[in-house]
Amino acid sequence: MFKRIIVILLSIVMMLSLASCGVRQNLDQKIEEKVTEGVIKKATGGTADVDLDKGQLTVKGEDGEKVTFGDSKWPEGGAANLIPEFKQGNIVSAINADAACAIMFEQVEEKAFKQYVEDLKAQGFTNDVAEYTSGSTHGFNAHLDDNTMIFVLYDSEGKTLTVNFEISK
Repeated sequence: MFKRIIVILLSIVMMLSLASCGVRQNLDQKIEEKVTEGVIKKATGGTADVDLDKGQLTVKGEDGEKVTFGDSKWPEGGAANLIPEFKQGNIVSAINADAACAIMFEQVEEKAFKQYVEDLKAQGFTNDVAEYTSGSTHGFNAHLDDNTMIFVLYDSEGKTLTVNFEISK
C-alpha cells in the first residue's frame, strides 16, 4: 500500500511539474493524463479507477474507497464532511478519502487559526486535548471519540495551516 501511495504521489508531482510550464497544449495534456492513469493503474494492479478532472486526481479502489488529491477548494464528501470547513486563507493542497483528509492552507492569520480551534471544540473535539506553542508553531490535537482524531498545525511566521483528520477503524 505504501508503495502505491508513493507511485501516486510521484505521478501527481510529474503532472503538476508539466502543468507549471505554461506551454502545455491540449494534446500534451491528454498524453500526460493517459500516462499518469497508466502508471497509477499499473501500481494498483489495474484495480484502481483513475479520474483526472479539473486539476485533481481521484483514485477509486476495488472496495469503492475514493482518494482525491490536488484540489484547491475544500473537499466534498468523505472525511472532510465530518469537520467544520475552514474558510480563511488559500488552500494549496487537499487530500480526501472516506477515513482521512489533509488540507493545507497559506495566508492564514493567527486569529483565524484560534477561531477554528474554538469551532472544533464546539463540534465536540474535546477529548484528549493537547494544545502547544513552540516558537512560531502552534498545534491543536483532540479526539471526538475513540476513533476520530484531528490535528491542526499553524505556523505564524509562514502563515500556513494544516488540518489533518483521521477516522480509525
